[in-house]
Amino acid sequence: MIFNGGMTIWILAFLLMASGAGLGSRQGAIRAAFSLAGIGTGILLAVPIGHQVQPLLAYAGVGNPLLTWALSPLSGFIIVSILFAIPAGWVHRKVSVFYNYRAGELRLKLWERLNTRLGICIGLANGAMYFVLASFVIFNLTYWTTQMTAAAGQPTLIKFVNRLGNDLQTTGMAKTAGVVGTLPKTYYKLADLSGLLMQNPQAGPRLAKYPALTSLWEREDMQALVQSPTLTNALASGASLGEIMKDPAVQAFFASQDQTRLVLDILETNLDDLYTYLETGKSAKYGGEKILGLWEFNAGATAAWIRESRPHMTANETRTARASLAKAYSQMQILFTGDNKLFIKNLPKFKTEAGQPPTIELSNGKGDWNHGDAVYTLHATANNEEKNWTATIEGGRVIIKDGKTQLAFDHID
Repeated sequence: MIFNGGMTIWILAFLLMASGAGLGSRQGAIRAAFSLAGIGTGILLAVPIGHQVQPLLAYAGVGNPLLTWALSPLSGFIIVSILFAIPAGWVHRKVSVFYNYRAGELRLKLWERLNTRLGICIGLANGAMYFVLASFVIFNLTYWTTQMTAAAGQPTLIKFVNRLGNDLQTTGMAKTAGVVGTLPKTYYKLADLSGLLMQNPQAGPRLAKYPALTSLWEREDMQALVQSPTLTNALASGASLGEIMKDPAVQAFFASQDQTRLVLDILETNLDDLYTYLETGKSAKYGGEKILGLWEFNAGATAAWIRESRPHMTANETRTARASLAKAYSQMQILFTGDNKLFIKNLPKFKTEAGQPPTIELSNGKGDWNHGDAVYTLHATANNEEKNWTATIEGGRVIIKDGKTQLAFDHID
């Protein structure tokens, strides 16, 4: 039987066609014809008009860029439909007045029969047009949901939407989505990226280390998201899409226009490279920049340089210097990100007071870095002081110099 596969799609098609025919019978041929013209024109003009309407959505309380992006073409389609509905009502009334008061009873009956039957035919066409639109929406919606719902226990609504998408493919009606058009390539690439992460839990830690994203995890306004246990363990635990979206940190993130726009801009700029990085662990865009990543202080290498620069140091002095360096700098780390920012953790500051042994105060700082011909220039603010350093990559280590002081760091991430 034809309903063995894709029953939900055939039911949807029947409901839309039947609703269109019923509405066409009630509206009459004139209003149904205007409606048909409005649907066709709305499909063509929804996106350009939606772009013009998009700034106005913010005044309506729609601040999230994802929601704004989704609602703007829908708003454009509705506006076009309304513009066609207004003259449709006016023409319908004019014709009704003529046949009711001037044409005579016979011509009125003939007109009513023609208006109803022709309205049904045009209404069927309207139903078919709406089915094409529904196929377009289902296809593009399920392009996301089917890839992001690998875990069991998904909400019933998501399961139903995915069933519609599967049936759309089974019946071959997915081709009808192409009648309307396609969304921007970025839409499909973001869906593929999300699907890759949801279906490959081992890719999650790799995402956190991507150079273009690492500075995000240091932002104060992103800490709730970074530290959210639901999101942190989502991939490893197989959390459902519903569970992720219910997390307060995730909801706060999507409610923030600044945060979502920032992340979307970074993803859109690096989509192809990020996808390759998640698959292979290698970035063509950032792979050549050796300073990127997290580095920790190496007391032994730093002490060896001090010994080399001071050939008359005794073994005891070298051990003492190494112990002092380890005590002061053992917790120090520097993160270099792909957007030329740097973040310092646990930078020591030595304090001395009369009659008291010296103490060490640890603090964090941040700044930026630039790559010159042979060396890197680093600028940061830490301990309420401006820091200007130079750095080189020597033997797989970052060597940071501040005047006569030289510190060695090993790559750990």
